[in-house]
Amino acid sequence: MSKPATQAPILAVQGLTKTYPDAGGGQITVLSSIDLTLHPGQSAAIVGPSGCGKTTLLNVIGTLDTPTAGTVSIAGNDITALNEKQRAETRAKQIGFVFQEHHLLPQCNALENALIPTLAKGVDRKSGEQRAADLLERVGLGDRLHHRPDALSGGQRQRVAIVRALINRPALLLVDEPTGALDSKTAGQIMDLLIELNQAEQTAMLMVTHADALAARLDRTLRLEQGQITAGADA
Repeated sequence: MSKPATQAPILAVQGLTKTYPDAGGGQITVLSSIDLTLHPGQSAAIVGPSGCGKTTLLNVIGTLDTPTAGTVSIAGNDITALNEKQRAETRAKQIGFVFQEHHLLPQCNALENALIPTLAKGVDRKSGEQRAADLLERVGLGDRLHHRPDALSGGQRQRVAIVRALINRPALLLVDEPTGALDSKTAGQIMDLLIELNQAEQTAMLMVTHADALAARLDRTLRLEQGQITAGADA
């Protein structure tokens, strides 16, 4: 599962710093000089105590927030140099998100929920539906295409969310506590799927988790403490 030496990284983070103003007129540093690279098919877990900046790091990489300093490049494009519209386009085309809560639309069935990201990208409806159906089949939901979220279990809803994240063939998959609301057996099954699809789709996957056992299943574990990566940094 190691990266090919000649392959360009999908994710390249250099000197990433994020500060916020505090009530006293000073600055609170949440992230400080973070360096990180991920290549196609490679996965990494971000672990650390609550409040250490894990989700902030994911949000900045995912263009949901902007850095104070440093650069973030996805598939060779510096997203920190983009305007708001361009960042939105990058999110739609290059990044897939999986969160602890599935955020499925209750009025839509599994197939329709999986197709939502294709609307922003302008994917041909027929080809989009075929890919969604194929992915749902791969995650064991081939017989649940037309079931709404309230007719699915928690693990099944999270599987739909994973398919939704992968529907546009993103270069980068960002995953935030995907198993936090699931029992241990279902959590293990979701991790199996994420690892399998990460390899099959050759995305780069960055995951925030509090579970050391889950983190250990990925290629690398990055420990974030006091705004810095203290273990698992790039060699």
